[in-house]
Amino acid sequence: MIVCYSATRNLYPYLRESIASLLDHNKPDKIYVLAEDDEIGVPFDVKVINVSGQTYYDPKGPNMGAIFTYMSMMRLLYTDLLPDEEKVIQLDVDTIVCDSLAPLWDIDLRGKWFAACPEYRGHYRPFGDAADRPYYNVGVMVVNIEQMRADGYVPEMVKYLNEIRLYCTEQDVLNLYGVDMHKDKEIPTRF
Repeated sequence: MIVCYSATRNLYPYLRESIASLLDHNKPDKIYVLAEDDEIGVPFDVKVINVSGQTYYDPKGPNMGAIFTYMSMMRLLYTDLLPDEEKVIQLDVDTIVCDSLAPLWDIDLRGKWFAACPEYRGHYRPFGDAADRPYYNVGVMVVNIEQMRADGYVPEMVKYLNEIRLYCTEQDVLNLYGVDMHKDKEIPTRF
């Protein structure tokens, strides 16, 4: 089992608690943390990937000052940042793990980018979609990095985030591109 987090400096205290809860109930093979520093001050064996000098997202881009930090958008880049991995469980830093994640890890993702829980959207319709179109929360998700690499949409999704402001940044883009691949649909250019 491979687990990945992403965190800005202000979230490191929450990250410590989440990793501690993960380790209380699981024995992951690796834990990655996409972070703004080489050292993040957690007393656990984690592989820190410093992405503070990232060049994927334009510092003046429409989503860099969004409600969520650029670090959440880095999740789209597992294909590049985790070149030796095929699959990962992605956890938000505010997640407390209370049981084994083995059932998540064992989900068959053949042909799919990710597995996540449906989210109630209320009136939030980022793409003007019908109410019955599924929308997923990616705070906890199993990511099929290998499939995302094979499909080759990551550069297009990054470009999208550099041009179009979204409320839920990478979550919206994953829902737009990854749910049913939308290969036969025109991708919206404004909201």
